[in-house]
Amino acid sequence: MSKPPALMCAARSDIGLVRSRNEDSLWVDTRHGWLLLADGMGGHKSGDLASALTVSYVLDKLKNTLSLHPGKKTVSLAHFLIDGLKEANSAIRAAAAQTATDEVMGSTFVGALVEPDRIEFVYLGDSRLYLLRKGELTQLSRDHTLVQEFVDSGRLSEDMAQNHPYRGLLTRGLGVHDNIGPETGSRALRPGDRLLLCSDGLTDMVEPNQIAALMGTADSVEEVANSLIDAAKMGGGRDNISVIVAWFAHPGDASG
Repeated sequence: MSKPPALMCAARSDIGLVRSRNEDSLWVDTRHGWLLLADGMGGHKSGDLASALTVSYVLDKLKNTLSLHPGKKTVSLAHFLIDGLKEANSAIRAAAAQTATDEVMGSTFVGALVEPDRIEFVYLGDSRLYLLRKGELTQLSRDHTLVQEFVDSGRLSEDMAQNHPYRGLLTRGLGVHDNIGPETGSRALRPGDRLLLCSDGLTDMVEPNQIAALMGTADSVEEVANSLIDAAKMGGGRDNISVIVAWFAHPGDASG
């Protein structure tokens, strides 16, 4: 019997060149194929707490579900991931209500549950999920931003949106409203596919064609993740930069 493909994964987070602290949170579980990334928003330590709460509540929900139903498959776990987001949203809003200031406390989120032949994903805000297939980079998530709504309605072109001053203005996020409205999706995976989860600290600094080129190299997952961080810093590094790079090493793969 042939050996099943192994999930190769690297998670990297960098403070960048401007911010005084890193407000992003990451979690990777290669055994179960869980990839989680949250980008916190807020002054002082608010963003740090919001992103940490997000990852913690989602992870706890997945672990608890798996312990109760050890036979669950990836596709069955997706709605439990949403349940974790709802609990995280309540926790963030409760924490914000206890602060003595009017600071915003919130977080974006993108999470993927992956198997060799399939990916289920959930996202909220402007952290992104990409698929690289045969050199072509496809964004599987859709930004929850005002500028993306302008693009969808035809009021802005993709090129105009790239440098729009309101590009980072979110329309959805954890901690903002009682109802969070996450979006979900799924995609069949093929041998050779590569995945990238990232915060806007990468996508605001690095063009999609450069991301595709770096993702498509023969380097290891660790080297690819590091090169993406380096590219964002060379582009200005104005925000925290977080990436999760993942692909399955199939028998005979040079990259495995």
